[in-house]
Amino acid sequence: MLDRLSNLAVYVATEIDNLREGLAEGYSAPRLNVPTVIEESRALLTDGSPLLDPGRRADDPAFAARLREVFDREVVPVVRRYAAFLEDSYLERARESIAISANPNGEQCYPASVRYFATIAPSASEIHALGLEQMAGIRAEMKQLIEAHFPGETIESLMARLNTDPQFTFRTRQDVLDYSLAALGAARERMSDAFGRLPIADVEIKPYPKYREGSGTGEYLSSSEDGSRPGIYYIAVVNPAERSVAGQLSVLYHETYPGHHLQGAIALELGDRVHPLVRYIFNSGYGEGWALYSERLADELGLYPGPLDRIGMLSDQAARAARLVVDSGIHAMGWTRERAIDYMRANTAWPPGDIEAEIDRYIAWPGQANAYMLGMLEIRRLRNLAESRLGERFDLRAFHDRVLGNGSLTLPMLADSIEIWIDSQSKDG
Repeated sequence: MLDRLSNLAVYVATEIDNLREGLAEGYSAPRLNVPTVIEESRALLTDGSPLLDPGRRADDPAFAARLREVFDREVVPVVRRYAAFLEDSYLERARESIAISANPNGEQCYPASVRYFATIAPSASEIHALGLEQMAGIRAEMKQLIEAHFPGETIESLMARLNTDPQFTFRTRQDVLDYSLAALGAARERMSDAFGRLPIADVEIKPYPKYREGSGTGEYLSSSEDGSRPGIYYIAVVNPAERSVAGQLSVLYHETYPGHHLQGAIALELGDRVHPLVRYIFNSGYGEGWALYSERLADELGLYPGPLDRIGMLSDQAARAARLVVDSGIHAMGWTRERAIDYMRANTAWPPGDIEAEIDRYIAWPGQANAYMLGMLEIRRLRNLAESRLGERFDLRAFHDRVLGNGSLTLPMLADSIEIWIDSQSKDG
């Protein structure tokens, strides 16, 4: 750990050199995103810095003191230099446009980014049209649920109230955490209904550390490959009175069981049966597609106890459809940040602050947001194919074990794997 911390200075120096070279060649991040990076970089230098966490965890005063010495002598100066470089040199030269197309060769960059993340290559116009189509279907589901359980509401009116009306929101940060902990326990109990193979590693839930709590919207950190260290789901608990109960469970299932933790821990625990690349390398089309598929799978398993939780699940599905619309809109169709925010607000129950953070993420990370829905639709297509061809021989547990049993594949490789499995199951029959 001390060696890694000492090497941070070399890493940051290299990053600064690369950013300078990018500016010289006309490439930059959007100016909009740079102040957040400056703020979060400087937050790393506080006493609560995650870079000091190993010293706090180790129960070894000598190591903690040595870590603090390296932090103060080597890390603090270089991180300050990085933040100062961004503030004094980079910010004013960063591009005004939020679209990646504003960079040199930007029109080629967006489809390349889509293929990199999703491992398939629909065009921007196809992505946009698919998002609108999916949104229409999800809104139809929402309308049916609202008519049955929220009389007098429209989709837009309910989405607006879910994050402001006290009957739909939390009271305290602890309430947010407790709600998710209870649901995690319920999810664990149902996993054997849908999977033959389950990971050794457990998963735990923690609130975001202070330096991340302003921008984090929920994320998973992997377990160890031997299962001895649990995965961690970092949960957003800030502004509980503006955080809807509706959105909590679908995000939980996305990040833990049956989503990222289940898939990622199984991959790590496959050992020498598969290539290290598919154990350790995250593939967005497959991994995020699986996690979004898991939100729907949780509904099949009865893990949304009430209509408010189910409307939250549909809201999150709508958000992933909206990503297809706004990501392609921002980077290929001239959408403004405000238009993207308005579209998300009209179609999802996400808190306003989370929506703004999400839109800023899409601006900074072209193409990645499409991988969720594109991946889920491909996994769902493969399941439908298997159900159709196998009929009564279709086994949901066996299908899921096949999807997860080879690690993090590209979507075309997954399709080949499922086709082979369907053929083998047909012959066995």
